[in-house]
Amino acid sequence: MQRRWANVSLVVLVVLLAIALLFHGAAWSVYLMGLALAGLAGAIADWYAVTALFRHPLGLTWLPHTSIISANRDRIIDAISHLVETELLSAEYLNRYIQALSISDLVLRQLDQPLSPEVGRWLSQMASDWINQVDVERLAVVVGDTVTAKADQIMLSDWLVRLIEWLIRSGNDRALFLFLSEHASLALDQVELTEDLERRLKEMIDQYTKTGTQKFFLGLLESLGTVDYHELTLAIKGALKRWLASDQAFQQFDLVLVRILRSLRDDAVVRARVEEAKMGLLGQVPWPVVVAWGKDQAVDALTSGQAGATLERLMASVKQWLEGNLNYQAQLDTVARGLMMRVVTQYHSVIGRLVHDNLSSMNEREWIDKLEYYVGRDLQWIRINGAVVGALVGLVITVLTHL
Repeated sequence: MQRRWANVSLVVLVVLLAIALLFHGAAWSVYLMGLALAGLAGAIADWYAVTALFRHPLGLTWLPHTSIISANRDRIIDAISHLVETELLSAEYLNRYIQALSISDLVLRQLDQPLSPEVGRWLSQMASDWINQVDVERLAVVVGDTVTAKADQIMLSDWLVRLIEWLIRSGNDRALFLFLSEHASLALDQVELTEDLERRLKEMIDQYTKTGTQKFFLGLLESLGTVDYHELTLAIKGALKRWLASDQAFQQFDLVLVRILRSLRDDAVVRARVEEAKMGLLGQVPWPVVVAWGKDQAVDALTSGQAGATLERLMASVKQWLEGNLNYQAQLDTVARGLMMRVVTQYHSVIGRLVHDNLSSMNEREWIDKLEYYVGRDLQWIRINGAVVGALVGLVITVLTHL
């Protein structure tokens, strides 16, 4: 549009010059002639200057200092990339900008945005397609090897020692004892256990009556009803339950915990057995079955539309957690800023190289067309202004000359 108006202004001046020449005998033609000639001089000069920036005027390649941008392409590219890297996006400017950022506020605002159904469906479909492409056998090998390698680096004995120390120090050892004693009491009340204890008690007594006299008196007592194995079993169970409810049982339980702690901490043989049992247990895990089950569960959750709701709940939980912990917000800002500043410092030179490589990859015609598209419109106004200003200056000079 601007080029059209610039050409129109040139045509208008040519028409005015023709009119001045046609009516050269009239008094006013002198002023029109001065206006038209000066305007044409300014318009043609500016047209030549603007055109010479991008190409050779009228295709005359022998004209000096024309097609300036094309002739100085490499120098201009180097200057632009240097300007972007050292001035417009300098490391100091980027670091100041990063320091002014509140990463936690940006995260909170993003978490506060509702997840659109389209995004939820897209995420579910993308994740489902990706999961369906997973090779279960290969993933099972990777998972198994990874878990085994990590487990081999973790001393289970040390973790068990820390767990027992925490139980005793926090007082949760009593809660654990009460939990175990309660379930032990429930187990003692089972009919099957009562019958099994009664049978074992009878076998034990029969085993210790070795002589004929002992067997005679035992049979006599049994026939008289003096020895009732069922009642004896109930009495033993009652005594066990009363003992489980006593402080002595808890003290014995604590002593056992301390002995286990010392063995796990100080006995090299026990520690080696625990680690061996750990690795043996991991070796028995059917990783293909575990991975296949996890894959099926993930696909079912995604196809049933639960992924979007789960993601929204997760976002809401993270937002609530961040809002209630200002210290974590400050830590997030510090970590994010430090990471961004390290990246900027380490890879800042890439900015100039990217600009340089991108501009250098364009062919000459594309390079000229892009520059002319972005700045050519404003340059056409130079032509229009040259025609108008030249015409006005020519008119003023003509008037002053005649005066």
